[in-house]
Amino acid sequence: MNTYKRAARNPGKVKIGTKMKISILLILTQLSICFAQQKKSDFVIGEKISIESKVLNERKTIVVIPPYNYKDRPDEKFPVVYVLDPGNNLFATFGIVNYYSDMLKIMPRMIIVGIVSNDREKDYLPTPSKEQPTGGGADKFLRFINSELVTLIDSTYPANSERCIIGHSAGGLFAIYALVNQPELFDSFICIDPSLWYDNQSCVREMPEFLKNNKKIKKSIFISLSNEKEMGVFPFIEVLEKYAPEGINWDYIHYKNETHNSLGFKSICAGFEMIYKDWKTNENAK
Repeated sequence: MNTYKRAARNPGKVKIGTKMKISILLILTQLSICFAQQKKSDFVIGEKISIESKVLNERKTIVVIPPYNYKDRPDEKFPVVYVLDPGNNLFATFGIVNYYSDMLKIMPRMIIVGIVSNDREKDYLPTPSKEQPTGGGADKFLRFINSELVTLIDSTYPANSERCIIGHSAGGLFAIYALVNQPELFDSFICIDPSLWYDNQSCVREMPEFLKNNKKIKKSIFISLSNEKEMGVFPFIEVLEKYAPEGINWDYIHYKNETHNSLGFKSICAGFEMIYKDWKTNENAK
């Protein structure tokens, strides 16, 4: 069987169902209302914060969007989702999280943190290359998130210990890099068309040993693939199929009709649906 021609782990998931189509339309409507308000008034979502990072030796900008009226519920704590490339994915994440949590109640309300990168190749790529000579700062960027950013968020906002990361392209590669190098940092990973081809698939090659040495690990990993042919996703899926322990909850969808730039919104929807498939509100759990 030629695994490079497989549509997905579950072929039935390649087509977007009616429920997701409706959800996407409703979320887009919600976002359009937000943007309409922004044009007419000073509609502001989130807080822009500047951090002087000692690890990176530079000033970093983050955008934090806490749950609406969270201060009215002082005893409640929330998971945190860290969004790379927030210029592309922050508003999509905001709309999806709010609609899925407040309207559909199929996932918890979350604190959303967008991390702005002035040089995403430097921040996201583990090693430099001829094509990306500024790459190689992923280790420092990961230490910045772990030792400085998470500490700031946890001390400033009502965050619980659950963390998710969303990364697209090189950001998706960084998410997998974070899993291997700081496995305790994030609980779930949404990797959108991750650049797993980079550096001769070094992250893919490291995964078998990592999974063999962490058989009790519990994580959720969602991976999407567009119509790009050489992203290194299928070799990564084969590694998960062969070595992933029982505690790794994972899935992927091959969006054959989407481009590298168009599949983000659908991927975030599907990723959260997979991660919180068995989630129940406190009311439903009683």
